Amino acid sequence: MTQQIPDQSSIYYLSRRDFFRRYILGGLGTIASLMFPPWVIADIHSLKQTTSTTDVSLHEARYWDSLPDGKIQCKLCPNGCVLSNNELSRCHARMPKNNKLYTLGYGKLCVLVEDPLAKNPLFHVAPGANAIGCATAGCNLTCSYCQNWEFSQTSPLKTRNINLTPAELVQKTMERKLKWITFSYTEPVVYYEYLIDTARIAHENGVKIAVATAGSICPEPLQELIKHTDAFSVTLKGYSEEFYQQVCGCKLKDVHATIKTIAQSGVWLEIATLIVPGMNDAPEGIKSIARFIAEINPKIPLHFLRFYPAYKLRNLQPTPLLTLERAHAIATAEKLQYVYIDLPGHQASATYCPKCKHLLVERAGFTILKNLLRNKKCPQCSYPVPGLW
Repeated sequence: MTQQIPDQSSIYYLSRRDFFRRYILGGLGTIASLMFPPWVIADIHSLKQTTSTTDVSLHEARYWDSLPDGKIQCKLCPNGCVLSNNELSRCHARMPKNNKLYTLGYGKLCVLVEDPLAKNPLFHVAPGANAIGCATAGCNLTCSYCQNWEFSQTSPLKTRNINLTPAELVQKTMERKLKWITFSYTEPVVYYEYLIDTARIAHENGVKIAVATAGSICPEPLQELIKHTDAFSVTLKGYSEEFYQQVCGCKLKDVHATIKTIAQSGVWLEIATLIVPGMNDAPEGIKSIARFIAEINPKIPLHFLRFYPAYKLRNLQPTPLLTLERAHAIATAEKLQYVYIDLPGHQASATYCPKCKHLLVERAGFTILKNLLRNKKCPQCSYPVPGLW
């Protein structure tokens, strides 16, 4: 499903008030976001003004083929969009021009913040560290409950953006004395080229890369992405093909394949499931998620996230605490060693030793209250705890 590029007169911009309401208060979904508001690098009203001396407005995409009828097929993700010249891809971020495929979001950041690395979520990576978080507009999924839909379900042509080359983004990160860049908020797959180019420069300068993705990507580009990524947070949104196709607009089998490939690569991986009441909260379904992960590696952390009414599902209530706690109990019974409920103050937001149950890392939202690990091991029984500590 594709659509034509909209007339520029229809482009809208978010006000400062709407930006903070949606993305700092509403979008993060917990009171922790009030405790630790992200640092916005540029005033929202100036984001449409370029800050770069380099033109990043047109960048040739990767992973596409020319078809005999003159159309272009994108081969980055399983959507496999077949496009005519000047036709937008389903993800809103790719377009053929003069018989080549271009990415519209290269260097056009609609989100640029400093916030906790743990928010992705990544609980076993550099506890307490902050990162530069960034995103461009667009997504190859169409989740009905998307928390950031104003950015994800539109094109870089429609958002206020700050233009930063990969080198400039890395430089800003280093100026803040930060060691991580995270690509999240929307779907990093749709700005793949920018991510890869940034990662190359980042690694040359001692900066690490985290990617928060829904995992709908083709095998070949995934293998390259893995080579340039230090930590993945993959959202496993449900347990049935029906839910994935009707609610999320992609296929569960493709996400399963991505998770298996990342896990087999040895790159650090954590998985998150946002539980939507009445839609993906059946006990047997939660058990199937836990079993799938346990069969790959029971040491992969699993995060259960609370749903908050958003986008097309504003009529639903937030996920009940009892539903989250039931999911936690089910996943733990399936022998997963690190199962979290990502709610500030909840005891299941802490890390415990799987062997002796000793408290290892205590959290209040995204703040680390205690980190008792010693040489990546439990101080009481010396059980090794996996992660990038």
